Amino acid sequence: MKPGVLPLFRHLTSVPTAPFFEKAVAARARRWIALHLGRRVKVRKVRGGLIVSYRGAGAGPFLCLAAHLDHPAFKILSAGSDGAVAELQGRLPPHLLAGAAVEAFLAEPRGNVPLARGVLGPRPKKDDEPWTIRWTQGPPRGAKPAFAVLALTPCAVQGGWLSSRSIDDLLGCAVSLEAARRLAAARAKTNVTVLLNRAEEVGFIGALDMIRSGVLSPEDSYLSIESSRELPGSRPGRGPTLRLGDRAAAFDPNLISLLDDAAARLKRHGAKIQRLRLTGGTCEATAYLAFGYEAAGVAVPLVNYHNGWGAKAVAPEKVRLSDAEGAVRLLVEAAKLFPGRVLRGRLRARLERLHAVSRRLL
Repeated sequence: MKPGVLPLFRHLTSVPTAPFFEKAVAARARRWIALHLGRRVKVRKVRGGLIVSYRGAGAGPFLCLAAHLDHPAFKILSAGSDGAVAELQGRLPPHLLAGAAVEAFLAEPRGNVPLARGVLGPRPKKDDEPWTIRWTQGPPRGAKPAFAVLALTPCAVQGGWLSSRSIDDLLGCAVSLEAARRLAAARAKTNVTVLLNRAEEVGFIGALDMIRSGVLSPEDSYLSIESSRELPGSRPGRGPTLRLGDRAAAFDPNLISLLDDAAARLKRHGAKIQRLRLTGGTCEATAYLAFGYEAAGVAVPLVNYHNGWGAKAVAPEKVRLSDAEGAVRLLVEAAKLFPGRVLRGRLRARLERLHAVSRRLL
């Protein structure tokens, strides 16, 4: 496996993923981490996913890059020789799904060869009702398919475009890990953590598990890294988007200021970077903000969000490769600036020291 965003993304998409069925892709991520980061990072497996930490600046706070390992898919509730009944988990475009081809897999698939193939039945009358799948190639006798994904390309590159059934958010995982690799390889004097969360598409389950379990520090700063639906002001080919907020919340101004300064440095060398509040959806940064953490985000502009929103038919998601590379560069630059900034973690540590001195004087 070569380093870089595209080779890592190909590696991650060598198996399918779905909410609560991320073990296979998490194993792919750990294999890459062992090869390219090795002992330079500490890896922890926790209830919400994986925590990968590089410490190059001593006891200071960490800049945390949060991405998620899942993508909307169908959880198979029951299966027979002719078909299956499945629950849609995540926000695929329901008005486009009837008759769409799907591929079914075991809970921990070893590759992209499906256990069964089929087509989706009519749209249920209510969005919370299950879908039917009619097999065009049924599963082997005794086999138990666990989930199904849309039958779209795992990974393809043409004309500077990257296409995949699951760019959101395996590309965010790849961007975050590649930024950490470059920082570790340069022995950068900064502290960076990559959070690879599970089940984001069904309500930030992994992020909330990490928050509630106490494994995340309030002294750290958190950036949500993902591909987000293109909007006017956040277009493919014009660089990554410095995210000022999402549909639910405006993000932390101190952390946005850090990203602004990193962007200004890169723009002096010709980099393209956009800046917008992306209101097409809600990302994990809002979950961190809701529980008192300092949070903002960086996004790669995405076409065919969730395999078809804004399109006329089910389709692979698409981004410009140049935007993904720009996102890595932006995160690396922000991480280099991070130790010298008086963000919430450093300010809290300073106030606690002053408080300790004051208590001694009193």
